[in-house]
Amino acid sequence: MKTSPLFMAFLYLGIGVVFTYLAVHYASEYGMTNFWTIITMVVATFDFANAIRYFALNNHLKRKRKK
Repeated sequence: MKTSPLFMAFLYLGIGVVFTYLAVHYASEYGMTNFWTIITMVVATFDFANAIRYFALNNHLKRKRKK
């Protein structure tokens, strides 16, 4: 079964939101320079970047199907 790029984009977007929430929580609890705060911010950044790439891939595939 193939997974659509749109589903993967929303999945990565949701995971990015969760990691952003965790980063904000860790930052308010332990400070901005804490190891876990930085790690969760980096993971959230990668998740949002992947979500953007999957949204772009979905748009590319849509345009290609119309031709």
